[in-house]
Amino acid sequence: MNGVIVTRNDGTGLGGRAGLWLGAGLFLLFSCAVFWGLARFLGEGIPRIDPRLIEPQSLALIGLFLGIYFLADGMRLHFVLRTLDAQVSFGQVMPLVFVNIFFSNVTPMATGGGFAQIYYLQRRGVPLGLAAAASTIRTILAMLAIFIAAPLFLIGAPAVEIAGGSGALVSSIAVVIALYLVGFLVLLLRPDWLLRVLDGALALLVHAHLLKPDRKSRWTDALRREFATFAEGFRRFQSGPRRHAVAALLSTLLFLLTLFAFPALLMALLGQEPDWLTVIGTLSVVTFLMYFAPSPGGAGFSELAFAGLMAGQIAPSQLVLVIFTWRFLTIYLGMAIGAVVSISALRPRAARA
Repeated sequence: MNGVIVTRNDGTGLGGRAGLWLGAGLFLLFSCAVFWGLARFLGEGIPRIDPRLIEPQSLALIGLFLGIYFLADGMRLHFVLRTLDAQVSFGQVMPLVFVNIFFSNVTPMATGGGFAQIYYLQRRGVPLGLAAAASTIRTILAMLAIFIAAPLFLIGAPAVEIAGGSGALVSSIAVVIALYLVGFLVLLLRPDWLLRVLDGALALLVHAHLLKPDRKSRWTDALRREFATFAEGFRRFQSGPRRHAVAALLSTLLFLLTLFAFPALLMALLGQEPDWLTVIGTLSVVTFLMYFAPSPGGAGFSELAFAGLMAGQIAPSQLVLVIFTWRFLTIYLGMAIGAVVSISALRPRAARA
């Protein structure tokens, strides 16, 4: 959970610049390596931009989807903040959309995005605890939607062939997602239960002489503080204005729906006849798997997961092009904007003065 933040002033306000450069380099390396490998494997070579994607009507539809995608992303955090009674305008939140995209994709497990959000909100006058709660709840709403949609799709659409996968493989993925959902709901509704389980696991490590007792105590205290902060933030969200909470949930669903529908739009523009619901359901599974990719921004793993799960739905000659265009529109473009916005939005006040 994003309950802590590095507050030292090192020129960025976040982690060291060397770490960010390393993360960006690994992101580019993994992404390029996977695209090269897929192109070689499929024997199609480096894809060229299809003229159908740059026709005026196509550009208008892509622009519409992008506008909804970015605005919904900003709205979901804005309404979470409104529910928590944080005095931040929508105009102040929108730059954070791109800042978050950039930092999430140059840090492992997208952890940097949460730190960047908290740091940015603190600089706009939001207290640390409130900023951490807003960032966490924003993430939780999206994860909850994905963790529910993915197993429902896999269980409710048994006739769908995912990259030639067997029924056993699909069922296994569904079971894993369902188990994560159960654990996630326990964290959401009964965090003290999960704390006891984790404390017991740490005690076993101490008993096995794999962990020192003093370190176990420090970790337990840190977990207790994090869980308390999360529980308090979630209680405030539940007790806040209902209209803002509902708006946050609807904005989250709109954001995810647009994200998951992007490949179907690209397929339609390339002359295919995609099953939109199937593509959206498959992308919910891809996004779930991306949550656990160890590389910066899930680079490499996301492209492979997309190729593996969507290969049965996209013509081989267009697979790499669709993957690249999907990642370019939803990630690379936002990262480029975020890199520029971050220079101004996160620059220390003294430097700006």
